[in-house]
Amino acid sequence: MGQSKITEMKRVAVCVIMSLVAACGANGELSGSGTPSRSAAAPHEPPSARPSLGEQLGRDGTTKTPVPAQTSRSAGRWKVVYRQKGDDREQVFQSVMFTDVAAVGEDRAWAVGERAYSTAGHEPLLAEWDGRRWRKVMDALPKEVRMCHLTRVDASDPGNVWVIAHDPEGGEDGLLHFDGQRWSHTPGMRQEEVLALPGGRAWTFGRKARYFDGSRWTDHPIPINVQAAQALSPESIWAVGEVSTPCGRGTCGVPAAAYFDGRSWRRTPLSVAESAVSFDTTLKAVLAVDGDKVWAAGGFTTPDGAFRPVLYQWNGGSWQAVNVSGGQITGLARDSRGALWAATTRWTPEGPDGYRLLTRGDGPWRSVRPPGPITAVTQTAGGTLLWGVGGDTIVRYMT
Repeated sequence: MGQSKITEMKRVAVCVIMSLVAACGANGELSGSGTPSRSAAAPHEPPSARPSLGEQLGRDGTTKTPVPAQTSRSAGRWKVVYRQKGDDREQVFQSVMFTDVAAVGEDRAWAVGERAYSTAGHEPLLAEWDGRRWRKVMDALPKEVRMCHLTRVDASDPGNVWVIAHDPEGGEDGLLHFDGQRWSHTPGMRQEEVLALPGGRAWTFGRKARYFDGSRWTDHPIPINVQAAQALSPESIWAVGEVSTPCGRGTCGVPAAAYFDGRSWRRTPLSVAESAVSFDTTLKAVLAVDGDKVWAAGGFTTPDGAFRPVLYQWNGGSWQAVNVSGGQITGLARDSRGALWAATTRWTPEGPDGYRLLTRGDGPWRSVRPPGPITAVTQTAGGTLLWGVGGDTIVRYMT
């Protein structure tokens, strides 16, 4: 082969290599279009310069400044980012279950749940997101909850995090609080939901409501049994759940909602389908966008063991039933595009196929199969980052 031919082949090879390098993103992954991969793209901007009230408020209802989204190849889809393994060092079967998640920004979030052993006994499960990774923080918990199941979590800021702890073995239930430095334990509070407010304040709910003003707890009458709550402000709070009503020879659960105006709680009427009245029905999730748009969701169980959804929307003056098919709704969140996300369970789950996500933006409802089981969801300020938990996994969605 002539020298000129060899030289030409070398020149072509160098050109090819340089083209490939130019087509790679910051993480070294090849982009089919020859442009930087999505992980190297400019930060996502909110849809408007002035976000709506619902986009400025976190789950707790406090005002937060929207933070530019982290960028990732997984933007626009759900992705498993953490999986909690069981501990079989002693050959004891152990199940892991995340039950709730709360976030106060792009760089701080908490997920709670339990690890249950086949020989009886429970351990709390607490993980924290620091902006880079999820890590277990159970060693920081008080000894009083070392055998408890952590069921609910909420936070108004990194120095005001609240967690409900149940003891399934007949011990004492309690409430955990993180002040930014250490966790403390308040015993004797059997509640189902907790809501964090600015200034170290909080509400807890169950068959009664209790308010913490930063120094002491006071009881407040509430007309429903609360399963979920969300605040637009400390003087504008929605709570949903159920009430008992006569049903045949006993009682049935009927979905119910209540509103706090800064002075007292009052029930707001809901229309209920006859099919739902026939079985125990409850609302398990609420999402308050603003004073004229609030979503409440839950479901009921059919005689054959399947789960069915119920969904309502508040229009500023009344609740309207929304027709939706699928499974029982256990979590609600809203992303930066304004799309609603609902975590659903179709039947008593024995695997990931029992879970679906329902979503709707400007068009019809869509069903999305998540990469892992999701039973609870939450969004960060602006909705640019959504977290979901269920089973042994934590999943993330970025817009």
